[in-house]
Amino acid sequence: MSLTDIRVDNKNQKSNGVTLRAVLIALALVPVNVYLVVQWETVWGTQYPTTMGIFFNAIFSLLLVVILNLPLKSLLPGKALNQAELLTIYAMLMMAITVSGHDYSQSLFCTLGTSHWFATPENEWSSLFWKYIPQWLTVNDDKVLREFFEGESTFYTVPHIKGWLEPMIWWSSFLTLMVFVMLCITVVVRKQWIEREKLTYPLVHLPFEMTHHENSHQPFFRDRLLWMGFGIAAGIDIINGLNYLLPVFVQFPLKYNLGQHFVERPWNAVGTLPVQFNPYAIGLAFAIPLDLLFSCWFLYLVWKAERVVGSIAGVNMPAYPFEDQQILGAYLGIAAVALWLARKPIWGVLKQVVGARSEADDSAEPMRYRTAVLGAILGTILLVVFAYRAGMSIGFALSFFLIYFSIAFAFTRMRAELGPPLQGIHYSGPLQLIVATVGSRRLSRQTLSAAPPYWTFTKEFRNNPMPFVLESFKLADRSRIDTKKLWKVMMLAVFFSLIVTFCTFLQLSYKWGGVGAWRGVSAYTVIERWTTRPIEADTRFLGAVSVGVIFVLINTVLRLRFLWWPLHPLGYPLAGYYHFDKLWFPFFISWTLKWVILRHGGIKAYRKAFPFFLGLVLGEFTMGSIWGIVGLVTGKPTYTFKSW
Repeated sequence: MSLTDIRVDNKNQKSNGVTLRAVLIALALVPVNVYLVVQWETVWGTQYPTTMGIFFNAIFSLLLVVILNLPLKSLLPGKALNQAELLTIYAMLMMAITVSGHDYSQSLFCTLGTSHWFATPENEWSSLFWKYIPQWLTVNDDKVLREFFEGESTFYTVPHIKGWLEPMIWWSSFLTLMVFVMLCITVVVRKQWIEREKLTYPLVHLPFEMTHHENSHQPFFRDRLLWMGFGIAAGIDIINGLNYLLPVFVQFPLKYNLGQHFVERPWNAVGTLPVQFNPYAIGLAFAIPLDLLFSCWFLYLVWKAERVVGSIAGVNMPAYPFEDQQILGAYLGIAAVALWLARKPIWGVLKQVVGARSEADDSAEPMRYRTAVLGAILGTILLVVFAYRAGMSIGFALSFFLIYFSIAFAFTRMRAELGPPLQGIHYSGPLQLIVATVGSRRLSRQTLSAAPPYWTFTKEFRNNPMPFVLESFKLADRSRIDTKKLWKVMMLAVFFSLIVTFCTFLQLSYKWGGVGAWRGVSAYTVIERWTTRPIEADTRFLGAVSVGVIFVLINTVLRLRFLWWPLHPLGYPLAGYYHFDKLWFPFFISWTLKWVILRHGGIKAYRKAFPFFLGLVLGEFTMGSIWGIVGLVTGKPTYTFKSW
């Protein structure tokens, strides 16, 4: 065997990252992180780590493990955790945290006792919902619910545990199954997006570099620019954190609203126009490709200009210019384009599944293609059956999950290519699209009564597990982790996290009294409106969705035909999302700096500067986590470095 053959064999060899100690460390970190997430997001309504594309508490946990691993590397190098083990811990943490978020599991849990406890003679929920909602998915015992909503009690009593046990098991299994279906879908496109198209996956750079220093010629944590960026970001957060606790301290201002200067018509249609200087956002954006950065901030200004033009034209329609509906259409268009561009490899996968001759090779995949495809199909069927048993019609349930997974697929594509710090669709998800298409008048009361839990985890779409699955596979590809083992421990982390989330959510609710109850009330209020005041098909909603689809398709064609076309379709739905207000200026700053560096220093200067921007992210994530932990210790909310 030649030296070249040996090198190739070593390159292809899988690292032993999925070890027992790595799995145990990850599982030990799950309860701590879940408790932090529930406390921050639902009890206090601050920080909101799971609304981000990268979880700052997961990065902080990884940093602590890396720091604790340093003595072992010095004293007992053979016993120290290697990069593959560290990234296995991170992958499991990402999956655990994403399913614990208030936009995934917590909001759903808020609905389980809502229809019974908040029923009044005025809202008539008892006659509207009670006879249609299955007992095995809800809690209807007044004694169990009273202390849940009034507080000053504990979940850990026999009556309380028995009252919540059955719905806890069913909903935890349901949410786990949804993640498994997403995992199966990502297996089908993993090779195409990671190995063939070689998408950039900007959000995996920081965890990879944090764990790569032992194999690097220039260790990550010895880079002066890294610590310069870290010091700037951490210093700002220390100053602002002290000011939050003691206003006598000086404050470092990070935002200013330019919109307050536009007071006359038509310019007042701009609304808020915040200019922010968040270090973490600037750092994360620096890894995004230049054309995508430009498209995001430029299209944000286009969205604002659309409002001004509408004011000049005298447009007086509610919800104009229908951003949320256009964003929904854009994501559906992105899903369609992604499927079309990957049609040949996907067709090859399907041919192999049915036993036809195919060039598709699944020997290095997390699971066999046949297992993945059948898992996605059977998993979706089980989800539909679950919804049917809960009261939904089969057609409604099937439509819901097809739309839901299409949006999740589009989000995954955007994260792989663009890597934005956040994503979302505001109150325009699968339920709204179905109702807009057929009207609520044509839907049975039983179907609508089963819908509130589904409304909660699709009302914003900020937290979706599918992108984290593919990013974990990307990290595994770069560090040669055996994905056949990795996906199994990721699913273990998901199920364990959901159990911990349910128990933590219930304990904090019994302590403080119905935390996040307004989310369940909002869900049932929407369904009540659709039930008592039936509507017909909404042509404006559907028209705006169509505009979003068309915009994406046209821009895709233009980019494929003309290399000089500057706008990327992925920037369109991100720029229109209302929380992007806080990110457009950091994107502009990063675009400007990156353009100047590449223009005058080339790729060498870019690579040299990159650790500085990662330091901005790491510094702010570290201090953000520390301030959050200080808040838990003192029992009071503290400074939050992000404003959504």
